[in-house]
Amino acid sequence: MGLAGLVISQADAKDTSAYSHRVNKLAECLEQRGIRCDFLYMEDSPPLKVETAASLSMVLWLRTLRKYDFIYAGCEGAGQSVFLCRPFLKGPILYDIHGDVLAQSALAREIESGGRITTTSLRVRIEAAMALACADHVITVCKPHTETLVREGTPADRVSIIRNGVDLELFQQQPFPERPKYTFAYIGAFQNWQGIDNLARAFELVRNPEIKLLLVGFSPADSAVKQTFAEKFGARVELVDRTDRLTLVNLVKNAGVLMIPRTAHPAVKHAFPTKFAEYAAMGRPIWVNDVDETADFVRRYDCGFVSDPSPEAMARGMDHVAALTATELAAMGNRARRMAEENFSWTIIGDAYAELVRTVLDRYHTGA
Repeated sequence: MGLAGLVISQADAKDTSAYSHRVNKLAECLEQRGIRCDFLYMEDSPPLKVETAASLSMVLWLRTLRKYDFIYAGCEGAGQSVFLCRPFLKGPILYDIHGDVLAQSALAREIESGGRITTTSLRVRIEAAMALACADHVITVCKPHTETLVREGTPADRVSIIRNGVDLELFQQQPFPERPKYTFAYIGAFQNWQGIDNLARAFELVRNPEIKLLLVGFSPADSAVKQTFAEKFGARVELVDRTDRLTLVNLVKNAGVLMIPRTAHPAVKHAFPTKFAEYAAMGRPIWVNDVDETADFVRRYDCGFVSDPSPEAMARGMDHVAALTATELAAMGNRARRMAEENFSWTIIGDAYAELVRTVLDRYHTGA
């Protein structure tokens, strides 16, 4: 009989967030390699919906948990839910930490309080500590976060990097236009920590009217952000709501450089944006600010631009990029696609993940 794991997701079965996308893709990778994965969605199980009590409620599922060779816990809510069950399981717990939850909580509270509160909430501190304490192995998405965990006491052989990947068939390389309609484009969500305000301030300093900006992904909740860009920049920006895949591809065909304008913060440093791999796969130069590990990849592959995160530095960089030829930008885009193929293909990531699961299981049963 083959191996089987239980995937515990903090979300519900219909969730379409980046978090659930990662959880689902990693499970799919194991299924493709002969390791069965079943799901337990905490949001669809009423006793588990209250995170602070989930570790008590999960005892009701102990008989189910004991059927599996390993447990994958997606983020701190799922990780802490198995805290009390840990001694009675027959296999290891893999805790996918999904970013620095402590720093994310601190950043969220800072934004919500207008800068008055900059500390992590007590609830998140407790949940994160419980999840880490019962984990046999911890999975991160980037090197800086791994280094921080090791520095804070997690054994180096108990932490592994499994990055966010990209479907290279879905996100195919797009031919580079001789004269891009949009010099720069940002595609994604518009939360504060994405650096959208930073991008607006930088673009305000760009005086060349030929430099145009495309923003894609607005939801009804982003109406204030959308209105701000429309009022400030008028015809210099194209504003597009969330859209289907075909429309998105057609928009990217008309863009020169794809941007990730994030600002410096530990929550950002310890993340690895999914859009980075998707941008690269579509064969466009990538603009990143020097705030996380994506900057190291861009430098290594010479596939885009790395800027200081200040609006002034970004504006100077945007003026510089706009003066480059289509040939120069297309060459960078080709290197970006190669970077995606060599590092972020779900095939490569899936092989590494399946090997990790088997290694953790072997070590668990041999007591190593």
